[in-house]
Amino acid sequence: MDTREKIVMAAFKLFVNNGFHNTTMQQLVEASKMSKGAFYHYFKSKNDLYTQVINQYFLTFYKEVDWEKYNEMELSIKQIEIEIQKFYLNFVPKISSLTEKGLSEYYIMYFEAYNLLPEFKQEVQKFYKNLEKVILNATDNKTEQLKTATRIVAKFEGILFLLAINPNLKIKDLLEQIIE
Repeated sequence: MDTREKIVMAAFKLFVNNGFHNTTMQQLVEASKMSKGAFYHYFKSKNDLYTQVINQYFLTFYKEVDWEKYNEMELSIKQIEIEIQKFYLNFVPKISSLTEKGLSEYYIMYFEAYNLLPEFKQEVQKFYKNLEKVILNATDNKTEQLKTATRIVAKFEGILFLLAINPNLKIKDLLEQIIE
């Protein structure tokens, strides 16, 4: 792991535990175990570092999805739900391991970033628009298309909420309960 990555990881831990506004540059410099000058060589401001943290610990998951592939595959609703399940089975353990307190801390930071960073908000909205488009274009989604898309997205996002409020639940068990 290079120096820049170490700084980003240390900053993530501070931001996820304290929030953006309650984390100071002094805390970030101290957590990096670098001098102020060396720290500022890598990041010119707290905003710059926060944006990098959000890109690495949040947006990378969204950017891994190959929407072009899903649009070309002509999937049924059942197949789409299986693909979403695969995404969650990969995504949830990764993000759960990032914080000591589970998903709740991660989602507090997620919504903080959603409100603070317009580019993050745009990427999140783009992700869900792409997911909606894939569901709307499902081969067997002939009636109430938007209702079906909304139901599927809400079902899976509800799983994330349950995991955030009850960290003892297991993603695999919850997904087995909702897949029809």
